Amino acid sequence: MDRRTVLQAGFAAAGTAAVASSVTGASAGGKKKTKTGFVLVHGSWHGAWCWGLVEPKLNQAGHISLAIDLPGHGLDAVIPDSFRSRPLDPSAFGTEPSAIAGIGIDSFADAVIAAADRVRAMGADRVVAVGHSMGGVPITFAAAKSPEKFASLVYIAALLPTPGKPAGFYTTLEDQTARSKIGGLIAADPAVIGALRFDPRTEDSAMLTAGKEALAADVDDALWTTAMHMFTPDAPAAMYGQMADFAQGFGALEKTFIRCTQDYILIDTTCEVIVEDLNQGWPSNPTALVDIESSHEVMFSKPAELADLLIAAA
Repeated sequence: MDRRTVLQAGFAAAGTAAVASSVTGASAGGKKKTKTGFVLVHGSWHGAWCWGLVEPKLNQAGHISLAIDLPGHGLDAVIPDSFRSRPLDPSAFGTEPSAIAGIGIDSFADAVIAAADRVRAMGADRVVAVGHSMGGVPITFAAAKSPEKFASLVYIAALLPTPGKPAGFYTTLEDQTARSKIGGLIAADPAVIGALRFDPRTEDSAMLTAGKEALAADVDDALWTTAMHMFTPDAPAAMYGQMADFAQGFGALEKTFIRCTQDYILIDTTCEVIVEDLNQGWPSNPTALVDIESSHEVMFSKPAELADLLIAAA
């Protein structure tokens, strides 16, 4: 049995134990269990809504959860005018500057820090920041800036900066560029509009099929159709080129990387390189790499299993 298999088994067992302990409100020794608060941070084009199937599982286990809209997303979304016009004008959609381009990484990181303060005000003794996909970048900048606000970081199929490397470095890896299917979703040059842009309202059947295969091949068709109507078209691009300045306490934080084994957005070998770089930066406190059999959109395909992994990692 290799290390990864042992780790997987350990996390599964820990998740079951954590659920049972949380329900009783006590540890095996009879002491009061520490109350964990999860700050749930979405990825590109998503919003707080994407955690809707995961949060109840965390709450039922006795934990606090707070899913947030990052600036320019969800109810705070900035929508290009060309997106509102149907049929879509591809030329206008591909060249209209994005309002999200002006929102810097500090605003995203501060939103995560503010959420950490909110869950503590709600009664959490320790805060776990969870970032899916693009969400790995702001939770890392937040913890790099204010590590004292957090106890643990959990990355789910996520990009993030590591010592000496911006998050975007990992999108340039040879295997990543050869195997990732994200390029087929992008409808504009990020250098021109200042954002990653796609059309979630497309009526192009080929594009719809390609999008589901890339993001959510194992997600129920009806659920995915609903999700597609909730996505917004623009996501930040500039943050992928920014380096993080890690405060001293960052290295002491517990860190877990959940890799989706059927992911065609952030592929398996890229996840390994990210974890290797984290471990090179902080070798005395290695990041755990945990696998889940899922597409990139694991919050929709396996919400219960994901919640168990989050509880185990907390």
